[in-house]
Amino acid sequence: MAFRPLARRFALAAVVAVAALAGSLAIPHDRYIRWQEMRSEAWARLGWIYERVHFDPTPIDIAFIGTSHSMNGVDGAAVQAALATAGGGCRHVVNFGFPSYGRNLHWLIARELLEHREVRTLVLEVFENESRKAHPFFINVADVSDIVEAPLLINLNYVTDIAQLPARQVMLGLKTLLPERFGLRRSFDPARYDGHDVDNTRQVQVGGVALTPLRDRVLPPAQLDRVAARMRAAKNTNMLGARFEALEYRYPRYYLDRILDLARQRGVTVKFLYLPGYAYVGAAPRDPGLYAGHGEVLATGDLLADPGYWYDPDHLNLQGAAVLSARLGRLLAAPRDGEALRVGEPAACDAESRGMVAAQAR
Repeated sequence: MAFRPLARRFALAAVVAVAALAGSLAIPHDRYIRWQEMRSEAWARLGWIYERVHFDPTPIDIAFIGTSHSMNGVDGAAVQAALATAGGGCRHVVNFGFPSYGRNLHWLIARELLEHREVRTLVLEVFENESRKAHPFFINVADVSDIVEAPLLINLNYVTDIAQLPARQVMLGLKTLLPERFGLRRSFDPARYDGHDVDNTRQVQVGGVALTPLRDRVLPPAQLDRVAARMRAAKNTNMLGARFEALEYRYPRYYLDRILDLARQRGVTVKFLYLPGYAYVGAAPRDPGLYAGHGEVLATGDLLADPGYWYDPDHLNLQGAAVLSARLGRLLAAPRDGEALRVGEPAACDAESRGMVAAQAR
């Protein structure tokens, strides 16, 4: 019958397609190429994150992981200075904040950090509710297994991530062979490195190039309050109702649990920084039970309530970031039980860092 040859051709085509898919997933590539491949504006910070973890021997005692709220609101050097002044010793503070929501990307950054470096304290950003969104650039830096084994419910990016995976693997293989043709680096170049910490509180910048004007703008309080009221009115933190809340928030909780489990295995203290937009400054996180028992929530709400500290309804200006960073240094100064601190002044910490990076360059 006529349909039999057609069925055989269809079956053969399906087998070839599956084999091609499997073959593309096995294409080898350099992980450094994968992390630096995203080079657009502030998204290029992913390459610096990989370099800071793998190529810079400067210690990472305290690491911040979060969204642009943390990236623009926490000055690592100012936290470090305030911590030393408060008697917390010489601890190197690094801000790994990265734009956009997505606990799945926070997991990738935390895993890269905790599996390769000795960290004392991990500070995770918390907002008004756990975002149900997957990070749009998870596909760019995740391992193949991360993408294939990601939770299906409720993960609106799963199908599109799988669909992009073969082309991603092919391109990463090609870029590994010819990185210079794509503007990428085959190996770490200290001369093109942004340094052991990057301050994005005054200006957002990557590779020494400023991407924003000076962040000294102060929005009029009336404008802030109007926007905040609209945001609160439009917010729906329980779209599926209380009955299906566990399902609705399963995706971010899955990755938050993985971060907490890995930190526990590595003996890393976890703290939480509640850093929502202006609309939710006076409120507590929607589900504080997610964080209870896992670490201290750093108290900054009274500080954030000042409308003079906001650049826009979601991000602090440089004045707000300076005050927040000083507060965080004081809050982080208390040692863990039984922990001996290295006593040091901020200048000593900076000199130590410069010496390490100079040695790496030689």
